[in-house]
Amino acid sequence: MINVLFVNICIIVTFLYFSGVLSKRYSIGISSISLPVQINSGILFGIYGIVLMLYTIPVGPNTYADLRHLFPVVIGTYIGPVPAIISAIIIGIGRMMLYGFTSSGIVACIGIIVVGFICAIISRYPWTRFFKIILMNVLSMFVILISLMINIKDIPTVMSFYPIEFSIAVIGGLFVYAITEYIYSTNKLFVQLEKRATTDHLTQLNNLRSFDVAIKTHLAHANQRGETLSLLVIDIDHFKKINDTYGHSAGDVVLKSIAKILVDYSRSFDVVSRNGGEEFTVLLLDCSHHHALIIAEKIRVGVQNHSFILPDQISVSITISIGVATYPDTVAVPTGHALVDMADKALYEAKRTGRNKVCSLELELVN
Repeated sequence: MINVLFVNICIIVTFLYFSGVLSKRYSIGISSISLPVQINSGILFGIYGIVLMLYTIPVGPNTYADLRHLFPVVIGTYIGPVPAIISAIIIGIGRMMLYGFTSSGIVACIGIIVVGFICAIISRYPWTRFFKIILMNVLSMFVILISLMINIKDIPTVMSFYPIEFSIAVIGGLFVYAITEYIYSTNKLFVQLEKRATTDHLTQLNNLRSFDVAIKTHLAHANQRGETLSLLVIDIDHFKKINDTYGHSAGDVVLKSIAKILVDYSRSFDVVSRNGGEEFTVLLLDCSHHHALIIAEKIRVGVQNHSFILPDQISVSITISIGVATYPDTVAVPTGHALVDMADKALYEAKRTGRNKVCSLELELVN
């Protein structure tokens, strides 16, 4: 029995590692989880439980022991009630399909479903994951004990092996908790590092690296679908004077305020970035040049009318200059370099002719 249960633990660890790779992609357990992901997770862990039943230990007539209950326990602890119930139902159905629709199979099926609902209930409480996984595991083993007694109908026989199974289940649960916590923490660190690599630390906007990827991707989509793509290149007028007069902390306040204004005045699906220093960009998806000019003017007026409160409660006025370019309205070449170059030229024109204005240039082929 010990050898087979050890194999159970090894299989569980393997499945958890595979799930950790998937959860890194979907940030499972780290950010809010959509219902489809919860359902798919429950199905996946239910399949894990069915596979684990291929390594069960016969302990009586049509009665088998294993650690399948740990899958609803783990998924309930780290994701929530929905996948815990789904995985338990799938495991219960799989139990009857593998070993027949006998009375003992029905009892085992009902038992694991009860385990799923217990895990679902416990998962909703604001307890630590360690306490949840221990409590779920112990209560699950109590349900399994009742199922074994109903099926075998011989308490001495059940008690001849159940203490060993219970002990291994508890130890296995602790081991599974340690592995899952390690996966959880490394995935959380991965998400944090990924965010830092693609996000500006001050404004929380996309950084230059994210912008480069976004403009390349959306230009390709616009070219394929026959859509327009507009770019606003935005520069804060006389920003150096703010830093020199009031200090860099005041400059940081201005940058964060500008970032919020850009997000507020852009559409939810547009890409707002800080490309460095006092330069920002807004990628307007499927937006004509005329509409882009309207949005740019609203942003300019919004910044001009905004009262920027600095750390010393000093209120200052800020203006911005904006260069606008649109593929294919003003840029015929579907490359990021061409679009950025045209918008930069328009921004230069806005600054050269007095600042605090929106400028664009006529269509030309930019190489």
